Amino acid sequence: MKRLCLLLLLLTGCRSLLPEGGRQVDDVWGGFNEAKAAFDRIEPYRSGAEDLQGLGFDPGKKANVQILNYSQVAHAVLPSASLPLDAQPRGVRECILAQDRCIGYQIEQSRVKRKRIGGFWADFLNFSRETEIVGWRFVALVILVDGLVVFKQWSGQPALHEMERSHNPLGPLQGLGEGIGGALR
Repeated sequence: MKRLCLLLLLLTGCRSLLPEGGRQVDDVWGGFNEAKAAFDRIEPYRSGAEDLQGLGFDPGKKANVQILNYSQVAHAVLPSASLPLDAQPRGVRECILAQDRCIGYQIEQSRVKRKRIGGFWADFLNFSRETEIVGWRFVALVILVDGLVVFKQWSGQPALHEMERSHNPLGPLQGLGEGIGGALR
């Protein structure tokens, strides 16, 4: 009876032994909505570099704010290099014409958590693994000419939810054939 109780105790506590992980890029904003709200306060032809610092878009103080030169900005915004200059958005046109007086701030923020779910033994022995991935991502580009914002755009995923599943009918023996085949070559 003691062995049965010990076995049940071990099996019920095993789920907590499954690995968890995550990826958090900086902590400027608490979530997607906060990031988008800060971005929405940026006003082209009114906001300057100082305003961006107060909103969390400061490459000198915040991680993951990349500074782009004018050619990198053009590459990031334009769908095709063959697009005529007059067909490009006004701020992008001004950036290209300003060249060295133009910079872009590209911001990538995210919070993604990975949690293994399912049975411990099936996971541990590599028969089946399920990983739940949840979080958010926010990417923004802000273009400045002579310190004045002339263009902005954003993209992202407010609610990321994915499931990764793998099934190996042979469990721990599944990759054995590949290892032996490679050793025989």
